[in-house]
Amino acid sequence: MLKSLSIKNYLLIDSIDLNFEQGFSVITGETGAGKSIILGAVSLLLGKRSDTEIIFDKNKKCIIEAIFENLSSSIRVLFEDNDIDFESNTILRREIHPEGKSRAFVNDTPVNLTVLKHIGENLIDLHSQHENLALGLMSYRTEIIDIAANTTELYLTYQEKYKEYSNLNSELKSQREKLAKLLKETDYFKFQAEQIEIAQLGDENELEYLEEQSLLLENATEIKASLVNVIQTLGAEQVSAETMLLEAKSIISKLSSKYKQAESISNRLNSVIIEVRDIIAYLSDDAEKAETNPAMLETINSRIDLINKLLIKHQAKSIEELKIKHEEFRKYLNNADEIETLIEKLTQAKEKSYQELKSIAKELSNKRVASFKTLESKMTGILKELGMIHAVFQIHNNLSTEPDIQGYDNLSFLFSANKSVAPAPIEKIASGGEYSRLMLAMKSVVAEAAEIPTIIFDEIDTGVSGEIASKMSKIMKNLAEGFQVISITHLPQIAAMGKYHYKVYKHTDKTRSYTNIKLLTKDDRLNEIASMISGEELSIQAIENAKILLKEQN
Repeated sequence: MLKSLSIKNYLLIDSIDLNFEQGFSVITGETGAGKSIILGAVSLLLGKRSDTEIIFDKNKKCIIEAIFENLSSSIRVLFEDNDIDFESNTILRREIHPEGKSRAFVNDTPVNLTVLKHIGENLIDLHSQHENLALGLMSYRTEIIDIAANTTELYLTYQEKYKEYSNLNSELKSQREKLAKLLKETDYFKFQAEQIEIAQLGDENELEYLEEQSLLLENATEIKASLVNVIQTLGAEQVSAETMLLEAKSIISKLSSKYKQAESISNRLNSVIIEVRDIIAYLSDDAEKAETNPAMLETINSRIDLINKLLIKHQAKSIEELKIKHEEFRKYLNNADEIETLIEKLTQAKEKSYQELKSIAKELSNKRVASFKTLESKMTGILKELGMIHAVFQIHNNLSTEPDIQGYDNLSFLFSANKSVAPAPIEKIASGGEYSRLMLAMKSVVAEAAEIPTIIFDEIDTGVSGEIASKMSKIMKNLAEGFQVISITHLPQIAAMGKYHYKVYKHTDKTRSYTNIKLLTKDDRLNEIASMISGEELSIQAIENAKILLKEQN
């Protein structure tokens, strides 16, 4: 149960420290006094997002802290799953700093808002005035049924399986689309790859070599004549460069005993002679090659044209880049085979996941349906206690042929308050006051199954008054025998039924207005309830009526 609540520097609240007890507590206060501010602070402990606008004094942080005691061991798993030490007395704390940073703690362990929300919602069931509208949402109705049928954990398992199945389905669809695109382009990429393969490209220097050979063949006659001339000049038998070099070497060698540099010069001349002979051999070889061969020239030029066309077509700068392009084309074609294999695996995984999903959905639906009659009977009984003697509450299940996010079940809550009116969806037929009673009945029925120790009602009595308000107060009091119930109310009948009565009030000093709250004494409580009956001016009749209401509570 909620043992204490501390609120500091939150909107109009400077500092509030509240202690609560087990049983039924009520909170009252004039409109605008700040009841909603206190609820807003509690909602921060349930993971609600916030901003710095909630901080009144911008030089200090806002702190909301709640202490819960005597927690059952059934909630221990939430702490273990989030690596938090479990204590039967647990502290939730939220801090909002002026610079905008928000921090959350559970038993002084830092947690994110998701963890805080998950733990907080298992400690407090906060019914806001807007929650009545949730009855019109499929997800909310399913949640109610799962609580009543004790299938919440099974539904969480189903959701995990549904997520797995949905992900497999999405991935399979994506791969099929990718394969379809690949197959459309397969012929194109196959043609491009084959063109490069047919070319049988050599090494990186092939084009340069071919161009040299082409140039040689195109100018064969001129080149051969010039080379022969050079050969004859360098190596003729009579007057040639080689003959003159040999003569010079012979002459210089004879001076070896008289001229110190003769041997060195002779060696150098010998090197030149060797180089001349090598040049002659090289030129002779090229001269032999420089034969007119139109057929070979045409072959080489065709080869050059082929390579250049491929380079231009594929925007490549070299033969190496062309080879890389070829690998890319082949890889693209191979991808189709890989994707086909992946699609086969995904199809098998999807089918297996689908069968498991259907099995869980069927089990979930069967257990939900099994709870309908009990829930319908309890709801109808409580609605009769709340003054709707002809009330009918029914659960209609429009089963789907295929499981979706909720399973096979599409749940509707049907309601009628009058004999002559056929049951219809609550969101289409219920009035404001009927919504309030329906929600109270719903909370009463599922409270035990939900195992949430503290329930806070925010003006769940909206739209009702008089005898119906008294009946609602008795149901809340009965509910408080097993749970801690706190009701924010504007009705004296409900306020009088509480075991503990808190009043929210506003006071103003020279600089600002403040919201505060206090636990009322017996006399204060009498005056508060009397003022709720008659207004600010207390009449004797209002005080007497307040005494009667308080006496009924006892």
